Amino acid sequence: MNVNLKGAYFTLSRFMPLLNDGSSIVLLSSSSATVHGPMTSIYSASKAALNSIVKSAAIELAPRKITVNAVSPGPVATEILAKIGVDEKMEQHILAGLPLNRLGKSEEVARLIAYLTSGDATFITGAEFLVDGGHAINI
Repeated sequence: MNVNLKGAYFTLSRFMPLLNDGSSIVLLSSSSATVHGPMTSIYSASKAALNSIVKSAAIELAPRKITVNAVSPGPVATEILAKIGVDEKMEQHILAGLPLNRLGKSEEVARLIAYLTSGDATFITGAEFLVDGGHAINI
């Protein structure tokens, strides 16, 4: 809660007065806010709360034409998987729940964030974007 929720909330609250009108904010959430599993209750709750903050901030900052959105990655092939102990057997279990049958790439998440912060996305605010290979629709 301290990192995932409070850290993001207080960082956002400190930066809001400093942002130029027309800026874009993207908070990194997680598909765990939508897809729940065993032993993830606190993590899932922190990310769900973060998504709620995105909606409130989007309303509060709309008069300044500042957009606020959340990007929620699912299983992405990064070093964190090895650090949390995901081995080949566990990876196969994860892949079985993904309709696209592959892990995401960090570049795919980054491209969505780049789009949301571009001038092409000025009418998108208060939204959560799942980048999860279809995991949330396959539960």
